[in-house]
Amino acid sequence: MGKPTAVYSLAISACIILFGAPLVHAGDTGKCLMCHSADGLSKRINGKQVSLYVDPAAYKGSIHGKLACVECHVDFEGQGFPHKQTAERVQCSRCHQSGNVVGAPDYTPMEEYADSVHGKAVRRGDPDAPKCGDCHGTHNVRAVEDSESSIYRANIADTCGRCHTDLTLATRHKIPGPEKVRRYKESVHGRAVGKQGLLAAAVCTDCHGVHHILAAKDPSSTVAKPHIPETCGKCHRELYKRYGESIHGVALAEGIEDAPACTDCHGEHTIMRPAEPESSVYPTHVVATCSKCHEDVRIEKQFGLPAHRLSTYIDSYHGVANKYGDTSVANCATCHGAHDIRPSSDPKSAIHKKNLPKTCGKCHPNASANFAKGSIHVLPSKEHDRGVYWVRVFYTGFIALLMASFCGYIALDLFARWRGRIRRSRDNRGGVDQ
Repeated sequence: MGKPTAVYSLAISACIILFGAPLVHAGDTGKCLMCHSADGLSKRINGKQVSLYVDPAAYKGSIHGKLACVECHVDFEGQGFPHKQTAERVQCSRCHQSGNVVGAPDYTPMEEYADSVHGKAVRRGDPDAPKCGDCHGTHNVRAVEDSESSIYRANIADTCGRCHTDLTLATRHKIPGPEKVRRYKESVHGRAVGKQGLLAAAVCTDCHGVHHILAAKDPSSTVAKPHIPETCGKCHRELYKRYGESIHGVALAEGIEDAPACTDCHGEHTIMRPAEPESSVYPTHVVATCSKCHEDVRIEKQFGLPAHRLSTYIDSYHGVANKYGDTSVANCATCHGAHDIRPSSDPKSAIHKKNLPKTCGKCHPNASANFAKGSIHVLPSKEHDRGVYWVRVFYTGFIALLMASFCGYIALDLFARWRGRIRRSRDNRGGVDQ
């Protein structure tokens, strides 16, 4: 413990002169502020300069403004001046337990916090772990609906970002992705909150939780893969319902974690609107997004998925047009659906035989039943699409023969020119000799 600063000593001396050595009781907040409202009041504790200044206006405007200091700093109750120099940590749990505060939510934030990744870090003695005051403030605690509160929805990203954008903390504690807060602010959710003032859009706590924040690898976490659809579904209810009935949603619900959840396609902190070119589900990016799984050899073999879906699409007119930036041409989601993807054997599937004319008809209005009879992902072989296979073999041979003929013609022409040049050269020499 270091020695008090000059300001600290002067403030204590002033209080002793003014009050003698009175005892501090509930309701004596004004006496406390006689010293602690001195701008710059601080002292060195464990080698670190700690501010002891309390802004009277901020305190009186806080949600705790009507409380006396000793109702939180209970260890100073009944002490005279100068009081002991070391204050015990304020225990918010004295009040903030379920049922302890009239009008407070009927849940147990302290118990939830204790079980969180932050609470466990505090129990381990990690000095960097955030405590109540780091998020809610200390003497300036305000209600969550107060726009000046650090936990007001529009301020949540900045509050979380105080730690999660700190490169030193990220390195020391191996916190993944210190750039995630910045990416969130640039996402469709972050822009809706920060630039458009749409407070209903998702903020950090909507996905990760409030007091009960758990690591993503924890099976109970709201951002553990099996729970991601439910987490996103709190806002996107209709899409959540469609996804739950899809082949991907059913597989994930059965415990198959290779099945894609919302974030596998849309991203996590970088989510953009589908109409934005930077989005992973923008029409020209859909193929690459789907291919992350559908071109994975391990996944194909493990789940018996059809192979060569990407190569056969790329070889098609649709694939070529999509590659060169045509956003209107059919991509994976155009035919298979986006959130409601079903196997082709499902009568509700967009690619079920009975539904193909309607699916193709979205782009080709006059598509009939015959229009959709052929193969979609054409994979010519002696067993499949034999007509296309033999036509391809014929044209491959024909083109090879045609190219060989042209090369032969050119070679013969060059040979004839060479012989003609030699003959003329001989004739010229003969004329000179005569």
